[in-house]
Amino acid sequence: MAKDKEETQAENAEASKGKKSRGKLVTLLLIVFLVIGGGGFAAYKFVFDKPEAGEAAETPSEKSSEADLEKIIGTMVRLETFLVNIGGEGETRFLKTSLTLELESGDLQREIEMRMDQLRDNILVLLSSKNFSEIRSFDGKYILREEIEEQLNNLLVTGAVKNVYFTEFVVQ
Repeated sequence: MAKDKEETQAENAEASKGKKSRGKLVTLLLIVFLVIGGGGFAAYKFVFDKPEAGEAAETPSEKSSEADLEKIIGTMVRLETFLVNIGGEGETRFLKTSLTLELESGDLQREIEMRMDQLRDNILVLLSSKNFSEIRSFDGKYILREEIEEQLNNLLVTGAVKNVYFTEFVVQ
């Protein structure tokens, strides 16, 4: 009789373990479906839910804020990547950098397009005149940006470069 009782208790313990693991599995699957469903709904709203024909795409305040931003930020012009040799401590090093120019006005963009070869030449000569020790620090990069800006502004006649931004800067 004691054996029967022990066997019954063992069977009950195994059955309750099976019920617990099934309950955990069901709960886990429910959570997974909720997460996937929520993500799918969010993707639909952000990607596929476009304004309909009668709805305005932008409000007047959004249009005016874009115009204000263009006045504050200025026109941006990306230059092709520069790859130059620079001096190092007894070894040849390379500098690979990409620049974006912020212009004071959009009118200057036409002149930059027309004089791109001159501008790139001036930048290449300036970059290749640098040593690794001059440009490896934060201050060195900042000084280099100012020198590039000054060089370009000395060439341009219809406006000025407001800022120079490094979008890539690798020394090897």
